[in-house]
Amino acid sequence: PPLTLDEYQRTVAHLLELDPAEGVSRPKRGRWSLDDAVAKRRNVIDLTLLQSATGLRVGEANEATWDDLEVDDNGDGHVVVDRTKTDRGRRIPILNPDVLAHLQSRRERGGHYILGSPADASKVWLRDNCRKECAAFYQELAGHLKIAAFEKGRTHLWRETLNTLLLADVPEVVRAAYFGHDVKVNRQFYTDTTDTSGMIAAAKRLF
Repeated sequence: PPLTLDEYQRTVAHLLELDPAEGVSRPKRGRWSLDDAVAKRRNVIDLTLLQSATGLRVGEANEATWDDLEVDDNGDGHVVVDRTKTDRGRRIPILNPDVLAHLQSRRERGGHYILGSPADASKVWLRDNCRKECAAFYQELAGHLKIAAFEKGRTHLWRETLNTLLLADVPEVVRAAYFGHDVKVNRQFYTDTTDTSGMIAAAKRLF
């Protein structure tokens, strides 16, 4: 199931407060240093924040470069996605200004990509390594925040959550274009229609 509004807000607040260096120790084996371990944790936190504010697919988020990040005169940020699953480019707003500010603070670390590989920000984060870190991190979120959706949900959870939270206020065709698939797929896989609170609220306004 998607996150509720309360769960979503608590999660984003928690992610923004996390210190990637806290509780991290140098790996006992291998060539990785303490700095490498902290960089990996910073990456999984910031990837989760980026997806929570955009609903980008994990591949789209990892391939986004600083050149793809646009901030207009109003301070609103967008990620321009040209390399998509459907071969249709999209201009995705970053829905949370605090997340935008947090991500922009990464610029001083350099690198071509907004996220990049923990070991080298000039390279894309390898998919298998990224998914492994996300799986472990989501289990951590499930335990710390007591949110069951993180126990089995992974990076697509944010697409389903945003789609559902926007259900009552944003037309379906707009949401489908935002997430990069057609209306039928949007309705079948990314929208939880079991929550009728939006429909009830609308009915009370109308009748």
